[in-house]
Amino acid sequence: MTRPDLSPDAAAPSADNALILLAREAADIAVAGDIKRGLALALDAIRRARDAGDTRAEMEALNAAARCHSLRNDSINALAAGIDAAALARRLGDGAALGHALCAIANTAFTLRLLEECEPFIVHAIEEGVRHADADLEARARQSYGVLLGDLKRFDEARAQLALAVEVARRDGRPALLLRVEGNLANVARKEVRHHAATGDGARLNQAGAAALAEAALILERARTLNVPSVEMNMTHFIAEVRALMGELDVGIHETSRAMDMAQQLRYASNQPPMALNLGRMLRDQGRLTESIAAIQRGLDAAENLRPTFRIAELCEAMAATESACGDTAKAETWQKRALQERAQFETGRQVAAGFLARLGKELAL
Repeated sequence: MTRPDLSPDAAAPSADNALILLAREAADIAVAGDIKRGLALALDAIRRARDAGDTRAEMEALNAAARCHSLRNDSINALAAGIDAAALARRLGDGAALGHALCAIANTAFTLRLLEECEPFIVHAIEEGVRHADADLEARARQSYGVLLGDLKRFDEARAQLALAVEVARRDGRPALLLRVEGNLANVARKEVRHHAATGDGARLNQAGAAALAEAALILERARTLNVPSVEMNMTHFIAEVRALMGELDVGIHETSRAMDMAQQLRYASNQPPMALNLGRMLRDQGRLTESIAAIQRGLDAAENLRPTFRIAELCEAMAATESACGDTAKAETWQKRALQERAQFETGRQVAAGFLARLGKELAL
């Protein structure tokens, strides 16, 4: 890490710095569920901090904005804000702030499927959270690590990290943060259900599915009680997917449609493509091909604003499969060609991000 900048503008502000308090309030509001309002406050704090020449407040506001973007799965804006926040944190020698910035950067790498590459950044963020006794940072970083480990199919490690995150979130004291962490702990069970469905292990599928549904039902009820609509939406889709994997297609279709409506109402564009992909596949399996095409197109419309994303290629492949089921070979081939183009385009963006991670990792000696 570079040495702290000791120039006058790097001096620590007074404890009651209004812009720092505004930035922290923005992050709290977003974690509590109102991400749109939190982001608006964070962006206002960035503008005002820059106008005032307050470097530390700008850093706090950038971290708040990166966190809001991450909660929305807006990878490009989260990465941009995270990079700027990391640069200022290193300039000021603020390890905790650097840890928050690295969380945003790692989450972006995660969405770009740079799984192994983002692991050292998350581990470093956890270390900074522990070192500075920052419960918010530690809970956030351990949560991200648990999600990553689940995607790497290291399920026991994922549960261990998320169990630690739950303990830290309880110390932090914010109910919505705890709810999000618990939701991600439940998601490990969903990933196991997917794994067992793919391998054809029916006994383990049913066992993992029953456990996943029980956990999700409790979290869904608490999300409604605490009025955290993003968690309610995610748990609704969670339950729909698991039910479908366990053979209850009608329930899966109905609940996935409801989750998509919630995502659209909340303006969570990033949640719609995976929901549309699941819905399109389920409808195709039931022979409802026109509805399948409409659902997949809905996901494509949302995904266009999320580039770079691998979701577009997945949706194009799903559209090709549905058109093939309709008997339209020409359309199926056209969609398959587009899927190949989209995968190549995504890979280009992915490699750019990989290069940035490699440079930053070298600078931080990770």
